[in-house]
Amino acid sequence: MGNDTSKPSNRMAVSALSHMMKLTKPQLLELRDKCLSVSETGNDVPTPSGYRLHRAAFLDAMTETVAVEPDYEVLEQLFVMWDKNGVDWVDPLAFLAGIGPLASVMDVAAKLKFSIEVYDYKKSGCISREDLVAVLEAINTTSSYFGDAVLQKNQVGVIVDDLFADEKLIEDDNAIIYSEKVYKVTNHPLVAEFTSGAGSARYGTTQ
Repeated sequence: MGNDTSKPSNRMAVSALSHMMKLTKPQLLELRDKCLSVSETGNDVPTPSGYRLHRAAFLDAMTETVAVEPDYEVLEQLFVMWDKNGVDWVDPLAFLAGIGPLASVMDVAAKLKFSIEVYDYKKSGCISREDLVAVLEAINTTSSYFGDAVLQKNQVGVIVDDLFADEKLIEDDNAIIYSEKVYKVTNHPLVAEFTSGAGSARYGTTQ
């Protein structure tokens, strides 16, 4: 998710890259909307979000939204890495939420909040337990591709369980208003370890 820029010696690679890229938050949100509009949907789409984005459609969407060629190349390579099974498609919401930190040079809380906003395409302001797990795992996956320390899947579960344990849920949706709770996630000891690069797990160990 990135790290406090006042501590460059501990800064994650994905956070350092965000300072080099020109991708903005509005551009990434526009890219999300464009990607969803060209994604496949239906009962046969095997993704948590219900959307399936093919590489060709993603590249076309980028030509309309990503202004700088180096950013285009980075995002294209990340798409390839996310497509680890070589099926030529990804879940666009998970993928774009996972690269959300690249569009922000702010602190960890701001990066996480933006990634959730990318995932929350309906702009509900709320996030469920399952969707928060999806967002954290997506950020974790992207970070792993840069050689940063990663969280184990069970650690992501612990973080989300701890957050939801004492929270009042929104009606029957098993959801919370995320703008008020992001700081609780970023202050969690496991997240602090992750963003400081202190974890021992690396690429290929997120499961």
